[in-house]
Amino acid sequence: MASSSSWEFYKEEQTKILWVHICTQDLTGVAISINQWWKTRYPEFKMRIVSKKEFDYIKKCRSSNS
Repeated sequence: MASSSSWEFYKEEQTKILWVHICTQDLTGVAISINQWWKTRYPEFKMRIVSKKEFDYIKKCRSSNS
């Protein structure tokens, strides 16, 4: 299983969306790990995998609106 440091996430409570950025180039096992983590911890959320640029933008905009 890939370590949780292979990705980062931002949880948006209001819209029930998990924004995920995969931080590694080696994707071996990452997709399965993220899927297991998501289904176990946040089954009621939708998950969106985004680029680093989009992840930082979403995190910045959503955090400043809180």
